[in-house]
Amino acid sequence: MHIAAGFLALNLLLFVPLYLLNADENDFWPFFPLGHPRGAYDWGWSGLGRSTYEYAMQLFIRRFNKDIFRVSADWVFLFSSLILAARCAGNRWRSTVVPLAGLAYAVLLAFMAYSGFIHYLFDRPGTLLDDVLMLESAWIFVRDTWGLAELLYVVAGLAAVAGLGLLAARCLDAAWRWGAGLDRRRAIAGWAVVNLYCVVSLSWFGAARDDPVIQLQAKHLYYNWQRSYDVLATVEALDDSVMEGAVHLAESTPVRRPDLFLFEVESYGAALWADDDYLVARRGLMHRVRNELDELRLPMFTRFASSPVHGGGSWMSTASALSGIRMESHSVYWAWKRMARRYPHLIEYLARHGYYTLAVQPGATWTEDIYGYDDVIIRPDFSYDGWFYGFGHVPDQWALDYAFSNRWSRNPRPRLLHFFGVSTHFAWEAPPRITEDVAELEEPQPAFLETRPDYVELALTVPQGWKRDYFVTVAYEWELLLEAFRQRIEPGFIALIFGDHQPPFIADGRGDNDVPLHVVTDIPTLAEPLKAAGFSIGEELAWPPSLSTAFGMEAVYPFVLSLLSAEAGDALEFSPTGITVPDLPTW
Repeated sequence: MHIAAGFLALNLLLFVPLYLLNADENDFWPFFPLGHPRGAYDWGWSGLGRSTYEYAMQLFIRRFNKDIFRVSADWVFLFSSLILAARCAGNRWRSTVVPLAGLAYAVLLAFMAYSGFIHYLFDRPGTLLDDVLMLESAWIFVRDTWGLAELLYVVAGLAAVAGLGLLAARCLDAAWRWGAGLDRRRAIAGWAVVNLYCVVSLSWFGAARDDPVIQLQAKHLYYNWQRSYDVLATVEALDDSVMEGAVHLAESTPVRRPDLFLFEVESYGAALWADDDYLVARRGLMHRVRNELDELRLPMFTRFASSPVHGGGSWMSTASALSGIRMESHSVYWAWKRMARRYPHLIEYLARHGYYTLAVQPGATWTEDIYGYDDVIIRPDFSYDGWFYGFGHVPDQWALDYAFSNRWSRNPRPRLLHFFGVSTHFAWEAPPRITEDVAELEEPQPAFLETRPDYVELALTVPQGWKRDYFVTVAYEWELLLEAFRQRIEPGFIALIFGDHQPPFIADGRGDNDVPLHVVTDIPTLAEPLKAAGFSIGEELAWPPSLSTAFGMEAVYPFVLSLLSAEAGDALEFSPTGITVPDLPTW
């Protein structure tokens, strides 16, 4: 009885969590399958035999409905082989076989937990080569965002894992003792029967979809390895395939050298346009932005761009924008990092043509300058000793003011400012009010929303919770940028304001991978070329965007070069898909 209970508990704990994460529908009971792809059941006498067969096969072999009662073939093989070894190998092997079985079970459970986590977080299958490379970024996220509550959850989770490990060890040890007392023929026959049942379920395709009662994780492990191998082969070909195109792109010569601003706003995604919950609030915000810029006689041109990532992976989006290469995986990103010092990316191009380049990164805690900016300002450099706000700790107003006052104004034109706005980074915490004297931010300040009744009315149209909090941070970021246009940015400039990816957890697939891309400039001869390139001026963007006007994040680099090198009145010539790279395998 204890062995049976232990087997059932371990099997359900092993498989059910992943299955529930991946299933589109779930029925708690398996006893009444939901029809059959070959037609409805016929319970009349003439069709009773066939229908009974179909029902029995669906119930015990391969069901058309998705209930939670599934069996792990890997666990069945492991458990039955342990019992067979106990009967045939003798007790002298107990101290070796039982720990090995426990290790195999731990690896199997860890693989399933990893696969389920990756599927839930990124809505894709696990690819070990990519996922291992992501660990460093995951550690940065944990270090900068986790508090006491999250640590307590981890402790509770580790305690649960330890308890499961003790239960598994006791069940495996009990299974060995039970198997040692079985009749040899019964042990062999039992092993053959249960594993044959797994083989039959895995190979019978009576239903149209691959939905066996028996689930085989070894298959998913093999596919994971295969995906990693395919990506690795692509990475090895990356260097040869993109360098020639990048060198050719960088041969263009600028005919104008205005100040350039790249305002990269964290999590500023097209979900603001695609989610009706934001309809009123977003229209009000963008109406205010356009009015403010109109008063400054600054037109704003807007379109959507397709980010290579969704809900995270900002570094891959940034690298795509600066390199012209679409980086949809960590393996491609890390491969590009190894060649970045000799690759002619946007920052290298601008430096070669006399630009002073400045990166402002409030969210960074150490410098990893793979682009070779002239100056990089990170969190410890801001001389900020006030209240911590959000992911970056340093208020974005402080970071912008510090950059303009201490680095930007001390260098001659032409200049590039690449500012990473992090107030909109998850988790969306209330930013402080925008002060007239930035030094006041070192003292505790009222929240931005408390001092802006005009935004209170808009925020109240958004459902309370993360969605509303996110909108408030976007409004705050735009107000900072408007302040910069009013007071800091000198005539003769081109500014790009764009998001890096969709906001995590609240987009729910709305907005696809698109992010808004705004261009603000006081160079009048660029107006018509921008409109011809698919940008709207002074209009409400429509969602979804036209498929005929695709613009990838990797197009930002060639797009900026076209803005600099196009003669007055000429069309902007650039590739909307950046530099051609080998096709990644799809799965």
